[in-house]
Amino acid sequence: MSRPVALGGSLGVLSLSGLLALGACHPQKAAPATTMAATAETGIDEGALDRGVQPCEDFYQYACGSWIKRTEIPADQPSWMRSFSVIRDKNQDEMKAILEAAAAAKAPDAVEKQLGDFYAACLDEDKIEKSSKADLDGLLLPIEGVKDLGTLAHEIAREHLGVGMPLFELGVQQDNKDATLMIGAIDQAGLGMPDREYYLASDEKSKVIRAQYEAHVAKMLELSGVPADKTKAQAQIVVRIETELAKASMSRTDRRDPEKTYHRIELKGLVKLAPKFPWTAYLKDMGAANLTQLNVVTPEFFGALGKQLGKTLIPEWRIYLRWHVLHAAAPLLGKAFVDESFAFNDKTLTGIDKLQPRWKRCVELTDKVLGEALGQVFVKKTFGTEGKATTQTMVTSIEKAMEENLQKLAWMDDATRTAALGKLATVVNKIGFPDVWRDYSSMKIGRDSLVANFTQGALYENHRQLAKLGKPVDRNEWLMTPPAVNAYYEASKNEMCFPAGILQPPFYSRKAVDAVNYGAIGMVMGHELTHGFDDEGRKYDAKGNQVKWWTPATDAEFEKRAQCVVDQFNAYEVIDGKKINGKLTNGENIADLGGLKLAYRAFQSTHKAHPAPEKGFTDEQLFFLGAAQAWCGKRRPELERARLITDPHSPPKFRINGPLSNLPEFAAAFQCKPGSKMVRQDACVVW
Repeated sequence: MSRPVALGGSLGVLSLSGLLALGACHPQKAAPATTMAATAETGIDEGALDRGVQPCEDFYQYACGSWIKRTEIPADQPSWMRSFSVIRDKNQDEMKAILEAAAAAKAPDAVEKQLGDFYAACLDEDKIEKSSKADLDGLLLPIEGVKDLGTLAHEIAREHLGVGMPLFELGVQQDNKDATLMIGAIDQAGLGMPDREYYLASDEKSKVIRAQYEAHVAKMLELSGVPADKTKAQAQIVVRIETELAKASMSRTDRRDPEKTYHRIELKGLVKLAPKFPWTAYLKDMGAANLTQLNVVTPEFFGALGKQLGKTLIPEWRIYLRWHVLHAAAPLLGKAFVDESFAFNDKTLTGIDKLQPRWKRCVELTDKVLGEALGQVFVKKTFGTEGKATTQTMVTSIEKAMEENLQKLAWMDDATRTAALGKLATVVNKIGFPDVWRDYSSMKIGRDSLVANFTQGALYENHRQLAKLGKPVDRNEWLMTPPAVNAYYEASKNEMCFPAGILQPPFYSRKAVDAVNYGAIGMVMGHELTHGFDDEGRKYDAKGNQVKWWTPATDAEFEKRAQCVVDQFNAYEVIDGKKINGKLTNGENIADLGGLKLAYRAFQSTHKAHPAPEKGFTDEQLFFLGAAQAWCGKRRPELERARLITDPHSPPKFRINGPLSNLPEFAAAFQCKPGSKMVRQDACVVW
């Protein structure tokens, strides 16, 4: 169940079920009302500055205040950022052109045909509307065959391989204790809302959302053909079952600790936890009949599930299974389903007022299902060898800064230092795009049915994942597609990845001075590198094994410093009296702090060859402005509340003001005096 530690969020790699939320809470897209008026001399948008604010009092507001004031969040977006949103919009336009050309090609090659057919089927709303009932009937009809726990297991496997993720999820992972071995992994799942807290929180807002969710479930059931007088009772059954699953689920904060999510109790241990479930039949249907080596990520969940199997009646399970197909498939169906899915998952949960244009949703879905096929064409158009070479040079300089830092770190003893330097020396860098492209030729894609195409994609991906069992780890595999405006560090492989999609202005520009590039994309690079040594990544060694390589004394020093960061961010109020969860966000906050420090040191060692123009700002000030302006952003209140529950990243403002207030280099650059808000009296120092 490997999950990369990403710059702006995590990416699941087990199933395609999550890809169905075509209009759900996705990262930001374009805002036509805004522009990037960067100065030609530096790369800084001086029009974004709020010069009425002192940089030593609120640097984020100083760097972004005018931009925030003039920027409106598009009606079809939950948020908007000066960097991610601009680049994603540009990338979407590029992908749209690629897909339109593929769809119109008279003699397409095999890759073009798959891309063109998938995109065309997704765009054809008239055909989708006409075939929606038949497509949905095909997904729902097998559920009527669930008569006992044996047939329940068959149905769950069918949904797991295609559309839906009821009860739990099965996948593969590198063994935490032997990173050369691919084993099975089974984990909690089965909720229709984004997190367990939506079911369990006692505040009034959460109660309102739960009532809205129950009404949403009822409406979807009615659209699927359930008589109106039965939908309320059936929705209550769904919510009751999911609430019990939520109670048994591990919190997001606890899930960040790899020691709490690794339990090699094997298949026999799983059977002991939930003996009523026909595991043998389920695994056979999944194509994993010989699976015995298994990490049960959350044993308590499966123990509770075993009890629930004995309490819940079979007709109730059928209702629950029906709902999860509807929940997953709705964006692939006709307008009524799309609109109802949008009304709750987007409008209620994230505050979006308007559904994205169809073409944007189809570009996104094509990228998710056929990402590396689309990526092959994308990188040819947008990413040259020069960009890859420049990126590698910057990464190398930041790794050198980390090496120098480790060698001088006073709180780390020599034994731990030697191990840390060994891990650093073996970090693998993936830049731009994969060396080996994924082969999708086994997928049967046509223009008749989006549901059929998606099901093909789901089958392909699940079989691809489960086929890894017992085989050597594929260290060439990428966990993001090339157009992704993101980056990640993967602890089990000790690797960093910077897709072509993010290596564009304003994160990186050949026209910008070194100071701004190091502040923007350099912070990203340092952020990902620091993840290898944050509160989670530090628990893995150079080979990706979860082992204790820290001496007790140095381990205690790290914990003390990490707790300083937890306490700092726990104090930040975001909205309606709600504060950041410092424990949930600790890894990302440590990575932001380390990323800025490493990027600054790397810049200091290289910038003399390319000095900034002597206008307005010093090189040092430009560095910090470049970092801050990469994170200028606005969010709707609904999304802000949701992210406080689900997101391991702090809101953009605090990703800048938080770490910078700990850095004496920032205070020196802007001549901030002790007592200023941007100068913490008890600064947190980790790396």
